[in-house]
Amino acid sequence: MKNPIPKKLILAMALLAELILMSSQAQESIPFLMNTATQFELVGFPIHNPALDSGKVQSVSGTLVHWSPGFQWTSFGSALPLGEEYYAEVVGPSTHPWLGQRFELDENATRVRSDNGLVSVISPLNTRGMPDQTLIGADLQIRRHLTVDTLWGEAVRNRILFGKEKESSFLFSFSGGLNGSRIIVPSLDSAKTLRWLDTKSPASKILSPLVIPPGTAVGIVFGNQRGLPLAVSGAVRSWPTAAPLQSGENFLSYPYCADLRLGVDWGSRKEGFSGATKPSSSQDRLEILVGTSRRSYFPESQSNGRIRWRLFDPTDVSGGWVNPPAYLDRIPTGQGFILRKIKADPNHFFHPPQP
Repeated sequence: MKNPIPKKLILAMALLAELILMSSQAQESIPFLMNTATQFELVGFPIHNPALDSGKVQSVSGTLVHWSPGFQWTSFGSALPLGEEYYAEVVGPSTHPWLGQRFELDENATRVRSDNGLVSVISPLNTRGMPDQTLIGADLQIRRHLTVDTLWGEAVRNRILFGKEKESSFLFSFSGGLNGSRIIVPSLDSAKTLRWLDTKSPASKILSPLVIPPGTAVGIVFGNQRGLPLAVSGAVRSWPTAAPLQSGENFLSYPYCADLRLGVDWGSRKEGFSGATKPSSSQDRLEILVGTSRRSYFPESQSNGRIRWRLFDPTDVSGGWVNPPAYLDRIPTGQGFILRKIKADPNHFFHPPQP
């Protein structure tokens, strides 16, 4: 009878598998530096976590997606770290019907498989529903989600424990469509472990991760003291990004490393926006945060057939424009903004910067 493999060796082999997987998929990363303020601001991310692996979809059977990852030393799922949330994103081919779409993984079910199968799961974060036969032939990348906890959790806990900050001085907000913002606050339990609470009455502990999907922004109030810069490194995307829009309030951010040029990269008739000669409550509108105030911009028709986003005058009882005219033509990289949408658009995309 052969001697059994020691448990320590099995653990070492698993760790080695994970390290090989991570290093074999090494990608060029770029830094993104963000300051956290003491007043409410919207923050987005023009970068994302590098892909854990890439491969082509071979078949789909129910919730199971068979693909061919580059890592073949052991099963793909066995190298998924515990306690992390992952998603699959279609990055090619350029003519594939799923290009730019995403679906969530059931990490636990994927991790225990002996093959390379990916187990998908029903989730509101899926941008095109569940995988089906139309996914075959897609080039997939698997990556870890950006979340509030992994980005700010440790800093918030340390500021509360050692910086004499109050829990109530931190706030994270997600858009909620017609229901308004979803407001999340931190709390330390008796063991000084950080927990997140949803402020809707009664306040409840959040068990799921606070995911920041590509193309979205999160609202932040980061304590009573000016926060230190947050340095994040990540990969850049070069393919379209699905970013479904709700009816009502949407917190958005351009998911590329470039300023968003309105009317060129996004915000034109191609995305379904229509202009008018006068602002109207039946139009979509953009809101930009300026300190504690907001500026609203409505799409105005131009003589050349295009539209520009013109500043609304909230003091005008007739509901007109600010004069002289003021326009919003560019939103800086990483700056979040609010889009108040009249009708939902589940097929909305952001596209890479245009030439």
